Amino acid sequence: MEEIMSEMNTPVLEESLFPTAVSEEQLQEARIKSQRKLFGSSRVFLDVHSKTNQYTKFTYENIVQEKMTEHYERGLQFWSQKEWGKAVTAFSKAINLCPEKVELYVKRAEAFLQLCEFKSAALNLKKACSIAHPLKEHIELLALTYYLQGQSLFEQDCPLDALEYLTRAVELQPENGHYHMRSICCLAALGRYGECIRLLNKKLEEEQGNPDLYVVRARLYDQLNKATQCYRDVHTALSLDPQNHEAIGLRNKMKAKAEESKDKAVNLAVQGQLQDALKKIGFAIENNPLSAKYHIFRGTVYKKLNDFSPAVDDFVRAMQLCNAEDRYGSEGTQLHAEAEHQLLLTYNDFSVHCYMKGFYQEGVLLLNKALKGDRNKKELYMNRGDCFFQLGELVFALADYQQAFDLDEEDWGIRTRVAKLLDEIGRQAQHQRQYQQAERHFSEAITKHPLLPQLYLHRARLRRSAQNIMDAQEDAVISILLNPKSDEASATMMNFFSGKTLEEIITSKLASRARCVLGRCLEKLPVKCRDGIPRTGGQVSGARPETRRDLVVCMTDQQLSDMVGRRRRLKTDIQAALDRPGYLTSTAPRVTTPPLPQEETPAANAPYHWKTFGLGLTSIR
Repeated sequence: MEEIMSEMNTPVLEESLFPTAVSEEQLQEARIKSQRKLFGSSRVFLDVHSKTNQYTKFTYENIVQEKMTEHYERGLQFWSQKEWGKAVTAFSKAINLCPEKVELYVKRAEAFLQLCEFKSAALNLKKACSIAHPLKEHIELLALTYYLQGQSLFEQDCPLDALEYLTRAVELQPENGHYHMRSICCLAALGRYGECIRLLNKKLEEEQGNPDLYVVRARLYDQLNKATQCYRDVHTALSLDPQNHEAIGLRNKMKAKAEESKDKAVNLAVQGQLQDALKKIGFAIENNPLSAKYHIFRGTVYKKLNDFSPAVDDFVRAMQLCNAEDRYGSEGTQLHAEAEHQLLLTYNDFSVHCYMKGFYQEGVLLLNKALKGDRNKKELYMNRGDCFFQLGELVFALADYQQAFDLDEEDWGIRTRVAKLLDEIGRQAQHQRQYQQAERHFSEAITKHPLLPQLYLHRARLRRSAQNIMDAQEDAVISILLNPKSDEASATMMNFFSGKTLEEIITSKLASRARCVLGRCLEKLPVKCRDGIPRTGGQVSGARPETRRDLVVCMTDQQLSDMVGRRRRLKTDIQAALDRPGYLTSTAPRVTTPPLPQEETPAANAPYHWKTFGLGLTSIR
């Protein structure tokens, strides 16, 4: 009986393990027919066979499940013992018994990860995700696998392959910022800095308060030699985290580069290579834009190159930096004073440049700005007076010259300007027949500068026209004494002392009295002014020592004299042209106007008619 049961059970097992093309129903029917042939109508054996078949089927499923569980538990045991290879083998046997079990693939993937077989781990995780709906933790593990594989390739100096796997990790888990940063590192290793910056810009839109992102972008800008953007990101990172070591180190590095570039700029400027010095100090400012002394140095270079607008911007920026923070201390106060002084010099030099180019109105505006900063510089008033003089605003020019004179009465240049302008105003008053005002202006001009012979000559002519002969001759003698070898001296002798020689005029009593008058005028001058007058042979020479000036002036004393002379000759020529008869008469053909019709005289006996008027003269009837 046991042998029969064994023979009956054998086909069942074989059929389970090795299925055939015959269906299970046909096999079962054939089996029942064979049993009936053997046992006839007895149902005892049939019931036994049915129970045995059910028992056999139940036992097989349990056996498979138990074996799979056994391999799985053995794999977990190997896992706990860190025997990763044996764990992979055990999980593989379990998968062979139950290939639809997701957990088995996940565990085998984890074991592969421990063996650093990232490709096999990724394949197992992808299989687990394809069997059923992927769970979040499985996707995260797959993304981690790609990340680890990319990191491994990156460490093996394969950034392009690493970028591929890191990109997959980012696609699976885009919210993981660490994966993004590793992708950026790969791009940076490939030299694709522009793409790195674009990715960081997107990240910074989401995480504006992350200082590390600003530091990374600053390093990328440093690689691209964009120092301005680099410093801006470093400054932002330090504002978010003042103790950020990476940002502090990068800032110190940039400061060192800036100082080195500044030293090179100084050496180039000393050698006269101003354009090269400008490039070097510009690079220094890009690396450290908050340094006031760098801006002062660059502004000075710009000023020497006559590029005044950027020079003004640099000095103003330096003053703002000194005012913004108190970290400079006493050094900041000195830098502020230096920047303010250089700004004043720049405004003055800019105005002189405009004066030379003929832009007198612009020169006035620049000097107005300079005078707001310092009202104790006589050169500023002198230059603005020169601009007003060129504009024909003699009253304003005289006011500025007088202000400069009040600041320094010992400056012969200022005295010359005041005297010559008073002389010009006096000549205009004389031309307008305001003789008293003209004489007052001439006398005031002589008081300011008693060494100019033309002042006495002009007053002498005015007094002679007023029949004040004695004072006129006295002024004429003084003009001859001051400059006896000039052409004007010969003309003066002919006009005032006809028939007398120079020797006779100089040795006359009138000359003695004139010397006394001139001496009294000189005694009214300040002591330093009198000490600077050279005296030879009892005569006073008109030569004057040069006055040292702190600022550049628009014109010298000689240039002022030449300009006054040119203006005077121009006015004389214009007036002579206007007075010339027929000068303004036109010789061009003219359109003749037809004569008006003569009005007929009515006869004595004709009746009277009222005249009618039309639109023009020709309509009169």
